[in-house]
Amino acid sequence: MRNGFLALVAPLILIAAFLVISPRSAEAHRCLMFKASHNGTDMFHPDGAIGTAKDKLLYAIDTWKREKRIKKLRIGKIKSRCGEWYVMYLLPHRTCTARARVCG
Repeated sequence: MRNGFLALVAPLILIAAFLVISPRSAEAHRCLMFKASHNGTDMFHPDGAIGTAKDKLLYAIDTWKREKRIKKLRIGKIKSRCGEWYVMYLLPHRTCTARARVCG
């Protein structure tokens, strides 16, 4: 009876170990959500505050890529969102946020 139990459990342990150590699961652990925001006016970037937030996001991703020495990245869709307009220093401002999921 003991040999039958080991014959059943041993393959299950090997399959579980393979799933934990497989490259696919290791790749999933290197996925991160990046977020960058910009609080300012639309005067200095052709795409406005949204464009500046996206530029900051791409710079943060590039910095992370260089620090981790990653050669290939998969960047998901960049989602951006802006708040309401308000006036500061006599100029119209708004806060924009850009997000993306990055896997390396």
